[in-house]
Amino acid sequence: MNITLREPDSGRPAVHDMVIVHRIFRRGFREVAALVARTADGATGRAEPIADHAAFLLDALHHHHAAEDEYLWPLLLSRVQPRAELVHRMEAQHQALAGHVEQTRALLGRWRATADRGTADELSTAVTRLAATLTEHLDDEEREILPLVEEHVTAGEWAELGQRSFDKFPRSVLPIMHGTMLEVTTPQEAAEFTANLPTIVKVMWRLVGRRRYARYIRRVRSQWPPFLRGLGARANRLATRLYRRGVGRTAKAKLPVMLVTVRGRRSGQPRTVPISYFPHDGGLLAAASAGGSKPEPEWFHNVRVADAVHLRVGDEEFDAHPRVLDRAERDRLWQEVVLARAPFFADYETKAGRVIPLVLFTPA
Repeated sequence: MNITLREPDSGRPAVHDMVIVHRIFRRGFREVAALVARTADGATGRAEPIADHAAFLLDALHHHHAAEDEYLWPLLLSRVQPRAELVHRMEAQHQALAGHVEQTRALLGRWRATADRGTADELSTAVTRLAATLTEHLDDEEREILPLVEEHVTAGEWAELGQRSFDKFPRSVLPIMHGTMLEVTTPQEAAEFTANLPTIVKVMWRLVGRRRYARYIRRVRSQWPPFLRGLGARANRLATRLYRRGVGRTAKAKLPVMLVTVRGRRSGQPRTVPISYFPHDGGLLAAASAGGSKPEPEWFHNVRVADAVHLRVGDEEFDAHPRVLDRAERDRLWQEVVLARAPFFADYETKAGRVIPLVLFTPA
């Protein structure tokens, strides 16, 4: 899996292409491990799109490495003698990766069929180990191999490597490849990549491909379509205004409600949303249930990457530190606190088909 951003004026290969491809793998496998871990026991409908995406990434990694094995390594070995230690290390990493990939594919087939909790835990662990080994390998490639490529491989030969990798993919997944790549590029990188595409490809992406990829990745991440997200945002604004006027400060079963203000992870702008909470150990425990919806709520995605948030509880306002609970602590407090106080949250989790995360807000 290679891309071509530009043809350098020097005639040397644009090795930064490979760095961008590596971003796809670095991000993609970590995301899959997290999505698997958050899928509820037995939710096969939720597991299917995640398994499809994991299979796509595994296939992409295989094609990427196959093109290197068949073309790049022989080319380099014919022109430069790398250090023996480097060769042995790369070979060992490839062998370890092959073992991780084989294990991941086997677990993926089982989990797709049953989505049982035990297999999900095994699969999430296997993908995490794959990602760790792959990261080590990619780091070495970028540090040790790409400088050799830049010095000893021509731009035309580098383009041939990309074409060999590209040709291994069925045409049906090209919109997925395109969309996945655009997600990890900067605006400048994306503009350079798009500029090199044939006109017909650009037109088809605008007319068909972009929408197809958006549908695909929403299913993987279990997100709402944009127009529904807009409705949810308006409802949150209304609820926030009512809260500040002293109306509607309790939720179902008289759970207390707080206002959480956190910066949007993409926009950087403050976002405020009312969330029910459970007092616990001097902090406030919140469940990212979204009323049992399949997508995780937007506030959770923002809080997960935030160092601090601002809370309003009744008429009191203060800053707090959010912490997403790990699986063991989450499972314990889900039973001891959430379900003990609000047993209907079990229905939310069943309806959502995912493990509902818990966040503990500790006053600063």
